[in-house]
Amino acid sequence: MNMIGACWMRRSLGEPVSALLIDSDNCTIAGGWNGILTKWSSEGDRQWSAQLPDRIASISIDENGIYACAGLHLVAVDSDSGAILWQHALEGSADEVTTFSGLIYATSSVYDIEHNDFIDSAIWCFDSKGEKVWETHMDERPWTMVVSNNQVILGLGRPMMGAAIVDNNGALTYQTLDSESPVTTGIDSVNGVIFGHANGDVTTMEGKSMEGLGDAISNICAASSELITVSKDREVVTLNANFEPQWASEIGTISTISTGFSVENKPTIWVGIQNGINGQLNVIHQESGEIISSMECARINSIASSSDMIVAGDEQGELFVWQDEMFRRRLTSTESNDNDEHRQTMRDRLKALRKR
Repeated sequence: MNMIGACWMRRSLGEPVSALLIDSDNCTIAGGWNGILTKWSSEGDRQWSAQLPDRIASISIDENGIYACAGLHLVAVDSDSGAILWQHALEGSADEVTTFSGLIYATSSVYDIEHNDFIDSAIWCFDSKGEKVWETHMDERPWTMVVSNNQVILGLGRPMMGAAIVDNNGALTYQTLDSESPVTTGIDSVNGVIFGHANGDVTTMEGKSMEGLGDAISNICAASSELITVSKDREVVTLNANFEPQWASEIGTISTISTGFSVENKPTIWVGIQNGINGQLNVIHQESGEIISSMECARINSIASSSDMIVAGDEQGELFVWQDEMFRRRLTSTESNDNDEHRQTMRDRLKALRKR
């Protein structure tokens, strides 16, 4: 199948894509390496673009606005107009942002080049108007921030490592994890919080789930209660609900990975693979590891998904958006049409001429 021809839409951010989000209305919000933040409607029309201070590392959203970590700053943007509502310079780089109960949480870190290590990190809490509620500093860098079971939970690096539960006043309750390795990533799932570690361990708040073999876990995907997929440097591994390996595949240097919509009533994972300056996007059946579709592209930097849409952004600033019904129809079609990509380009040009 021609995956580019199967795109529901293609758009250009104008600079390398660094972060993506699909909101509850299936609007696409993309952030770039030079600070551009752009929103497209579910119909594919560009609604606005805003210039933020620096590279956008993380995007979150609630009913009050869109929030982005942009270089040293946490920035709030009006979802309807793209107007900047407020921004704050954090201490060090702004790393990750999430929203919970009407509040905005962001993590930051300070890196010391001479010591070749992080020397200070913090978690910040702001209200929707941009007023700081509190800030809490720590020696460890929070490599991941997860909202689970009405709690904000941090996955930590050295020296403390383990996890930290954040209360409403910013106090941290540290919890050891069943691994002696720093946390590198984490997600909330139907099975609770799942952490990946620098040595390849996979843990939960209750204990160790899989013992690693030395390669750091870079991403975790858990689309259902039955299957969990983790990625390492070059390998993808899928585990069952008991964290037992079901299959593993070394597919190349992995740039990013995401869950996807179901194909043939089976969950999929979408994996970006880097090959020098070039890239590849693979769609894989999560149950079997079978590659069901792929395409050549620039390096895929970010993938976001909803129940019926997937958007991938690459190093050249291109965004590829697939809609589940159209993707499945093209996948099962026996007809090949080499003009699909050209036709999509013409549709985009016509939309631009109509100034939609």
